[in-house]
Amino acid sequence: MKFRGVVPVMMAPFNADETIDEPTFRRQVDFAIGHGAAAVCAPGFATEFYKLTDQERRQVIKTLVEQAAGRVPVFASTGCGSVRATMELSQYAESVGADGLMVVAPKWCALGIREQTIFYESVCRSVRIPVMLQDADFTGGGLPAKLFVDLAERCPNFEFAKLEIVLPGMKCAEIIRLSGGKLQVLYGLAGVALMDGLAHGAMGVMPGPAFTEVYARLFELYDSGRVSEAKALFNRMQPYLVFALQHLEVAIQIEKRVLMRRGVFPSDRLREPTLALDQAYQAQMDELADLVIGLCQEVAAP
Repeated sequence: MKFRGVVPVMMAPFNADETIDEPTFRRQVDFAIGHGAAAVCAPGFATEFYKLTDQERRQVIKTLVEQAAGRVPVFASTGCGSVRATMELSQYAESVGADGLMVVAPKWCALGIREQTIFYESVCRSVRIPVMLQDADFTGGGLPAKLFVDLAERCPNFEFAKLEIVLPGMKCAEIIRLSGGKLQVLYGLAGVALMDGLAHGAMGVMPGPAFTEVYARLFELYDSGRVSEAKALFNRMQPYLVFALQHLEVAIQIEKRVLMRRGVFPSDRLREPTLALDQAYQAQMDELADLVIGLCQEVAAP
């Protein structure tokens, strides 16, 4: 699987009773694809997968595949607390038509490199579709590059690395170099280090879907040699990203706020428990929503 650009991770819209609002979820998929998504993904951290039931995760995966309808590749996020559970969900995703998997390692109990290698190798061997390792170490350096390369040598369907770590650039370049270009690297964490990624060979970014067209425009500018313009646009996103990345639930809430303001979501409701922000923070979120909606309008204008 080869592509380049923005791969938004879908949000989970909730009804007042906290059930998943499926029509809004489907509308969001169309919105992301219509605004330049190179592929789509769910249910990841942005989808609040850690609050969903097992059945809801399956529902989200099936709905995402149905709504994408082959227009762009679909990645199903299937990481669970055990090898067995992850294999079962991964095989389900493959059976309903997912094009690839995004797999985060178990977080409930710290595992060593050997154990994580066994985990990922088992998952890769349980399916035929491409697998992405989600290296989600939000405050550290994550897994060693050698683990990615060794895994790619043993498992032909291990094709992608998603880096959500501190200072990912050199590791990104090392993974690409040591794998001979077999492994494609994407950046997470809302794309806060996207320019770093492009400079070090990354081929994609995985933010939320609220302003997909702005990320898509960054790739267009960068790939056409207009790097200074890409950097200028990226720098204008920074106030939003800095605020959002203070906490995962803040990132999800402000992303839903923008989707609500753009008419995609009827509300910015998160499933409980979540952070309760005061009126000053609510006003700050609205100001930042204005900022990125303004960027969307500028990108659309030409």
